[in-house]
Formats: sequence, structure tokens, C-alpha cells
Amino acid sequence: MEELTPDRGHRVGLEGQKGVLVIEVEPASFADDLGFGRGDVIAQVNGETVSSVADYRKTVSKLKKGEDVVFKVLRRQDSDRILTLYLSGKVPADGQQ
Repeated sequence: MEELTPDRGHRVGLEGQKGVLVIEVEPASFADDLGFGRGDVIAQVNGETVSSVADYRKTVSKLKKGEDVVFKVLRRQDSDRILTLYLSGKVPADGQQ
């Protein structure tokens, strides 16, 4: 996960968006199970806006094991479309994010 700077936003085709950039998804991780992909931008967690990696960490640190969680994700579909996805699941017992 990295800050979504204007330069990074331009490189992934998500200029002007706010959130954090997913740079890698570990196989068989919670993020992989939910369907996150490299280049996704996490804009919200359970309705709370995420504008930096620190915001993201603070928000997910409040989640409890087994709690429902919904991520608002922006994903570049093709050259002219940005999809808004809602990826949801239960926070795993081992606490992996």
C-alpha cells in the first residue's frame, strides 16, 4: 500500500482521486480473498474516508475479528471508465488485512 500521489494517480489512470493505492496483493490473503487487485485505490473503509496510508491503518486497526467490513474501491476498467466497487467480508480471526 502506498500514498496516492498525483503522479501515481496519473500512472494508474485515477487522476484526482483520493485514497490509498494497492501495490501488491499477497496470494491467499484476506485482500486476495476479497478480490483486491494491484492498482486498486481504497477510498473508504466502512464508510470512513481514507486519504492516506496512516488513515487506512488507523481505520483498520479499529476493526474487530469477525466484524463485517466494506471497502469502497476505485478500479480503472479501461481507458475511459473508473469502476466503484464495494468489496466486503468478515475480518479474519488472525487479523490479517
